Amino acid sequence: EPRIDGGGNCSAATMTSQSWTVHARLNLARPHVHTGTDGVCKIDANRFGFSVGGDALEERYVALSPISTAETLAANGVELLNVREELNAEGITEESFDVNSRAHKLTVGRVLMAAAQQRFGPHKRIVHLGDTSRVSGRAGYGEPTVRDTGSTTGARNAHYAAHVDKFLPGIAACAGLAGARAGAERFVSEYWRINGPDWEHEGLSMEEVAYSLVADTAAAVNIWVALTPGGVEQAPLAIADTSTLTLGDGSLATVPVNFTIPPDTSNVVLSDTLTLLRAEGVDEGVRWLWRPHMAFGECLLFSTTATPHTAVWLEGQPCARRVSAEIRLLVLDRQAGGTRRVRSSRELEWNPCALCLVCCFQTGWVVV
Repeated sequence: EPRIDGGGNCSAATMTSQSWTVHARLNLARPHVHTGTDGVCKIDANRFGFSVGGDALEERYVALSPISTAETLAANGVELLNVREELNAEGITEESFDVNSRAHKLTVGRVLMAAAQQRFGPHKRIVHLGDTSRVSGRAGYGEPTVRDTGSTTGARNAHYAAHVDKFLPGIAACAGLAGARAGAERFVSEYWRINGPDWEHEGLSMEEVAYSLVADTAAAVNIWVALTPGGVEQAPLAIADTSTLTLGDGSLATVPVNFTIPPDTSNVVLSDTLTLLRAEGVDEGVRWLWRPHMAFGECLLFSTTATPHTAVWLEGQPCARRVSAEIRLLVLDRQAGGTRRVRSSRELEWNPCALCLVCCFQTGWVVV
């Protein structure tokens, strides 16, 4: 049987034949991986983004439970959405979506942001929380991260490592600090480097964003949408039901992810982190949720700061291409931030300040 490493690579074309079940394999951090351990995450040389080294991970077999409309973001850390009709109305279909088209990605991002606005209501504001795709991938405001396990053009692969995107106490600990507030301030300060012009345009301040992140685990969310023609048959996203797992020091390890220009130098342009679930701290009682045969346009909405998730390898199923997109969003009270003006379509596509940074990263130029 193939072994799946943290970068999503499989060493054989198919799995051994078994009857269809909801059992899968996922990767957890080995015992030697602790908060602050260097060298765990590696910047991919041939694809955008980064991966977790296979030597830092160990496999575990788990049972998957189908997610239903009964699960909610508040109670379970995740819930289902569906934007298929909205995508189709914008001309994005199973047959037409192009993973390399920036216009298509921006359309998907716009639809997902609108879905978030509808989900959280008019008393909330939705602001794009641009991630490492702005550094590695040249993404603009409102542009989601697209993953394609069959890509030959550099699109990101699936992430086969159970993790929380931005666990605030872990971010603090990784920087030698303590507490969720310190982690929020550290995270916002670092991400202001790639989102600052956009967030200032939205009338936000570092203090307001950090306060919101500490006050509510739903203040930063991720919407993950399936874009695979015919549905997801392999490498689906599995979500840990947060009602069955307590996040703490023993179950988590927050490790550094440093993006530099030029690559492989000490000139860090974004000092990021990833919080991995440790094998020693995750017991058999954790309930892992998934959407079987996840159809085009179906979405998983979950907390960026509190919900563990990972791509998993389904037992008994062959390798199959998976296409997906994800976007991180701030969900803020309407009173947070000042007055903002409506952006033009050109502004939504191009942010000169952020673009300057990411172009330098891609080309290896250094700007002083």
